Amino acid sequence: MTEKKKINSRRKVLKLSAVFFMAIHTLVSCKKEVTPVGNELQGSSLGVAYTDTFSLVTYTEEVDSVETDETAVNLLGSYSDPVFGKVDCGIVTQLRLSSVSPVFGATGTLQMDSVVLSLRYTSLNYYGNIQPMTFEVYEITDDLDRDATYYTFSSATTTGSNLVLAGSETQQPDIVSEQIVGDDTLPAHLRIHLDPAFGMAMVAANDGGYMATDDGFVSYFNGLYIKVNGTGLVPGQGTILYTVLENSISGVTMYFKDNGTPKEYAFEFNSSGARYNDIKYDRTGTDVAAALADQSKGEQAFYSQGSALRGVIEIPHLMDFNYDSLGNWDPKVINKAELILPVQDFTADVFDASAKLFIAKIIDGQLSTTTLDYASSGTSLLTVAYDDDNKEYRFLVTREVQAMLTGERDFTGFRIYSPSFFGSTIERIVFNGSETTLKQKARLEITYTNY
Repeated sequence: MTEKKKINSRRKVLKLSAVFFMAIHTLVSCKKEVTPVGNELQGSSLGVAYTDTFSLVTYTEEVDSVETDETAVNLLGSYSDPVFGKVDCGIVTQLRLSSVSPVFGATGTLQMDSVVLSLRYTSLNYYGNIQPMTFEVYEITDDLDRDATYYTFSSATTTGSNLVLAGSETQQPDIVSEQIVGDDTLPAHLRIHLDPAFGMAMVAANDGGYMATDDGFVSYFNGLYIKVNGTGLVPGQGTILYTVLENSISGVTMYFKDNGTPKEYAFEFNSSGARYNDIKYDRTGTDVAAALADQSKGEQAFYSQGSALRGVIEIPHLMDFNYDSLGNWDPKVINKAELILPVQDFTADVFDASAKLFIAKIIDGQLSTTTLDYASSGTSLLTVAYDDDNKEYRFLVTREVQAMLTGERDFTGFRIYSPSFFGSTIERIVFNGSETTLKQKARLEITYTNY
């Protein structure tokens, strides 16, 4: 459904934050760095102490109203997760003309050989496990608008039957091999064969004058809904392909003969066209659904999933660190503070933890901001890499903790995001909670010096 931009200021800020998170995805990350905070205050005779006994509150927060239109990455596929449930990702997009008023030839002598929908993979390629996928493509009836806003909950209405050529619906994507197309050798990409009847319908549209202008064509043909039939997936199965539509390889190409002369014509997914990711979640009966219904379950485990779920960490008694055991004022200099989040990542699990994550400081129920450590560190600490050996993420929060203890910053908690925010990823993570029965708990480690 088309949803015009009627967004309050809160959602505007959320979108700006989302764009910022996408931008930092490409920056260099670092797992550990000792900050100089407090070093200049530390005399040679002062002792350095360490503690990790802070009580944490950990839980899962659902994110609503995340915009998914015109994202750099388009998600296509389905997976079933025993903890998170079922996810279905489709692409709703306009087609645009590569040239107006094309000359196809006389309809009576034209032979449509094939019509191919091609989608270029991103460098990440996919999430989950590569297995045969059954593709479906439908014509949509919605009037898409580049200036409209579409969200993860937006859905398209369709008409007609599946446009994929009968018998070719199921294939196993090859994310490695180059593709030979005519005389060209192209990078690996997905190729879905559509029914030649679709190509003949486009020829008829041209004969009717609907390809005289790009706007005239999109008013005649609204666009496509590209999806995967994930019926029958059992928990632990499924694939999400990461594709890029605004690429010269992506598009719909008709291959035909006019009086025996081979010709082709391409429809594009370009910067003028509207598109969005249609993402559907079914968490019925899952641990994630239970965690969303009961925040206290985050003591054992809490979760992150793409731009839909984010982890929250609160440190309710942090300000008590300014006092000694007798309640006397006893401030400290924070030499180093790290928030350590162990995860459940097993070898047999095909749904890997995100390669990088971003930490933000809570402003209110919706908004977050960059922590002082990340804001002041240039480009080196904007994202934190996953430590695959120790199965954990380590977030440096030295400056932020010190500023909260001195009253320079509001006393709030933290949110954990994927840096590919803005509806562009579907990776999921199971974090160990603050009171987990497993060996490694979420914790805050502080090295400090007394005044």
